[in-house]
Amino acid sequence: MLVKEIMQSPIITIRPTATLREAAELMLAHGINGLPVVDEQAYVVGIIGLKDILRAPMPSLARATVSRRTSEADIAKQTDTTTVERVMATTVFSVKEDDPLMMAVAIMVNEGLHPLPVLRDGRLVGVVSRADAVRAILSYRNDPSAGSGQALGHQAASIDTQT
Repeated sequence: MLVKEIMQSPIITIRPTATLREAAELMLAHGINGLPVVDEQAYVVGIIGLKDILRAPMPSLARATVSRRTSEADIAKQTDTTTVERVMATTVFSVKEDDPLMMAVAIMVNEGLHPLPVLRDGRLVGVVSRADAVRAILSYRNDPSAGSGQALGHQAASIDTQT
C-alpha cells in the first residue's frame, strides 16, 4: 500500500506568522494534533503541535519543562503574543506520496512523529497520521489484496528531512 492511497488531502496548514492561539484553535476545531507550517509556495518550513502550544514560548526542540508554578493565564497570554515560527519544529520528517505506507509507519513509530507531511516535488500534497495508518492496516486484515504485505522494519528506503 502506498502513502498516497491513505493520505489526507486537502491539508489544513498554517503560516509561520500566525499566532499560537490561531494554531491551537485550528487544531482543536479540526480534531488534529499537529499542523504543517508552510510558506507562500506550499513548501513545508515546520510542524506545530498541541504540545508546542503548552510549552510556549519555548521552541519545540528546547529542553524545557512546564512548571507547576506556570499558570494557565501565562500560557494563554503567550498564545496571543507568540508566533508559530518561534516554537515550531523546523526539522521535518516527511514521506513522498509514492512511498510505501510502512515507511511512514516506521517514521511515526521509531521517531515518535506525526502527522507526517506528504510531498510531491518538495511541495506539500497531503498528510498521513497514525490513525490513517491504523485504518489502513485494519483494512488490510479484512482485505489482504488492499496492501503490499511489506513488513515493518524491512523497508530500506531513505527518509526525507527538511531543515
